[in-house]
Amino acid sequence: MNLPELHTLIWDELCRGASPARSPFTIWQLATVGLDGAPQLRSIVLREANISAGTLCFHTDLRSPKLAEIRADGRVAMLAVDLDRHLQLRLNGVAQVVQDATRIRGMWTGSRPHTLILYKTPHAPGTPIAQPEEGHVREQDRGDGFENFALVEVRLERIEWLDLTPNQHRRARFERGQVPWQGQWIAP
Repeated sequence: MNLPELHTLIWDELCRGASPARSPFTIWQLATVGLDGAPQLRSIVLREANISAGTLCFHTDLRSPKLAEIRADGRVAMLAVDLDRHLQLRLNGVAQVVQDATRIRGMWTGSRPHTLILYKTPHAPGTPIAQPEEGHVREQDRGDGFENFALVEVRLERIEWLDLTPNQHRRARFERGQVPWQGQWIAP
């Protein structure tokens, strides 16, 4: 496999990860720079991959601390692993909160109802509560939760692919450059 073929394969995996079918590249670890300067890490669900724009999207609660972190410093790192195929993808980019109301509403309406129930909860993520049930949606909670829904887009700057297949370790890096992406084989 050559670098252009690998780049296409990576984007195929990203698109599959964002599809309703799910894949090992659906759930990612997202690292941000915390407001205190320390790294912060959490899981996100990939919702959209756009090869022509070189972007990925996920949604989150507007009240989430990660949004304040992204607004203060948009640099992010992402990591996902396919254990069965011994593959790792590591991504770096710049995240921003999407402001386009039509695009946000489109993502909302295209999402599964059981996913969107999280946005109806009475407390912001990370709020201390006395009992776990206090974080659940209550009967008296009105609205559909859209007011707490945020869409985040990550413009990728670097993609690293690592194949840890026994006796065949390979690694490649793709960086956004003068041409859309420049690939290079690198030592694993």
